Amino acid sequence: MKLKALRRWAPWLVLVLVFSLATTLLSWWQFDRRQDRVAKIEMVSVNYDKPAVPLSEISWDFENGEPVNEWRKVTVAGSYLPEQAVIVRNRPLNGQPGFLQLVPLKLQSGQVLMVERGWLPAGNPVTTPALNPIPDAKPRELVVRLRLSEQDLNRGEVPGQLASLHIASLADELGAGLITEYYGRLVSETPAMPENPRPMAKPSLNEGNHLSYALQWILFGIMAFAALIWAIQNERRLRLEAEGRLKPKKKKVTQAQRDADIEDAQ
Repeated sequence: MKLKALRRWAPWLVLVLVFSLATTLLSWWQFDRRQDRVAKIEMVSVNYDKPAVPLSEISWDFENGEPVNEWRKVTVAGSYLPEQAVIVRNRPLNGQPGFLQLVPLKLQSGQVLMVERGWLPAGNPVTTPALNPIPDAKPRELVVRLRLSEQDLNRGEVPGQLASLHIASLADELGAGLITEYYGRLVSETPAMPENPRPMAKPSLNEGNHLSYALQWILFGIMAFAALIWAIQNERRLRLEAEGRLKPKKKKVTQAQRDADIEDAQ
């Protein structure tokens, strides 16, 4: 390539390099997101069907930033504190607005474990559940799955409601004995209540579209280079044709052009 042509195409080359760098970074980001998602799926697959063990035998340890025992089933015994029950708002299920019921359970050890007992459909108005069957305070034995406490969304307070399952936000009401690192999702309880919220289903094990998105970003970067190479070669071909050093490229005759030629000949 001559120096003059090189100077003319240099800005385009820089633009393509910057674009390709951006697509590369975006593809890496999608690969990282997929890796995180796959790690969580593997954790759920390993822990979900393990037999239940007493809560005292489980440690809440982390590995690579993730709790190693999340979704493990544990057994606990104690009594609900029905007067301290709350609901978590903005929890749609299958497209229907609803809530999660959250009731503290005072364990025999004196600690308090928040138990998410299931899903409640929204009523009329949708700012309150259609029904909210609160359990009584009789002693019970429960099987729950351990779940990591959610982040605080820093949204406006509504009496009796939470914006997220941020357990630490309940510490003032429930005292120092509250377990704030995790909560329990109800699997079963004995004795059972006559009416309960709808149990939550097993989490999705679909890793999503991260891999396809990552490959698409790589493809976009390759296409940018291919477009630049095609443009340079096409300019060179046109220049050689204009100088008579290259036979003009024969244009492909389309069916529409053939029909037009026939009409002109008539």
